[in-house]
Amino acid sequence: MNPKQLQRIAIALVVLLILWGLAEIFGTGSDTTAARFDLPKLTPADVDTVKIFRATDTLMLVKRADTWSVNGHLASSQAVTDLFNGLKDTSCAELVAQSPTSHAQLGVDSSSGKRLELIKGGQLLAGVIVGGRGPGWQGMYARRPGENQVYLIGADLGNVVERQLDDWRDKLVAAVEPDSVREVRVQLGRGGYALRRDDAGWRFATGARADSGAVRRMLEQYRTLQAGGFPTPAEADSLDFRRPNRRLTLVGRSTPLAGLLFDSTASWWYVQRAEGGTVYRVESWRLPQLFPADSSLRAKPDSAGK
Repeated sequence: MNPKQLQRIAIALVVLLILWGLAEIFGTGSDTTAARFDLPKLTPADVDTVKIFRATDTLMLVKRADTWSVNGHLASSQAVTDLFNGLKDTSCAELVAQSPTSHAQLGVDSSSGKRLELIKGGQLLAGVIVGGRGPGWQGMYARRPGENQVYLIGADLGNVVERQLDDWRDKLVAAVEPDSVREVRVQLGRGGYALRRDDAGWRFATGARADSGAVRRMLEQYRTLQAGGFPTPAEADSLDFRRPNRRLTLVGRSTPLAGLLFDSTASWWYVQRAEGGTVYRVESWRLPQLFPADSSLRAKPDSAGK
């Protein structure tokens, strides 16, 4: 091979490298444009209705003033926050398919996909169909309604659209600051006890001194009392809060801070506020913490000054 032939080969290689570089530059720009999956940057203030359509049910979140409800029940503020946080990063996306034949495989078809709609004043602001998890459970497959392109998005919408109704509902039973409590009244069947706090600490209504540390541990249970769930309709029908199994009243300086009624079935304990309303399920193992025996609250000889 003579020098001229080597020179031609070298020139040809340089040209090919230049063409390859240009193809990479323009090709990458094209893929980036095609893979954009931006949804409007919405906050709870921008939306008054969220609908989640699934194969088995439909969830509807509605905002009244600053309060959200889900299918007629008070919604968890944290669950609503998780929803809008999950919508923030949808622009980080990878185009993975463009044919409708891929929709069923990726879980974004009409039968298995979860359709999420965000609405304000009856106007649809944004919609997305969320499918299965990505490789290694990283990200979610998604597409916009009416489009065939399927994207792998980094946004964490999977947990949001897969939540069951009970997981959307607010589970806060009571929220009482322990230092605000001046009196505790506990009814256990036909028995019970009462505690009052003065400048010297806690005492039973009989005058016997209580272990203030033990009373404080009891009251901490009511600082943020969260339910484990809710009764089924059949379980709710079997409960009778007119004659509760247990009753607790927390009183401040002059007014009640919380009144709770407890009843049980063969398997679970349930609680309702004294004024009525939602019935919540509580785990049985929590009962000794919520209603400690009066003997465990009595001051020991070495703690009489507490």
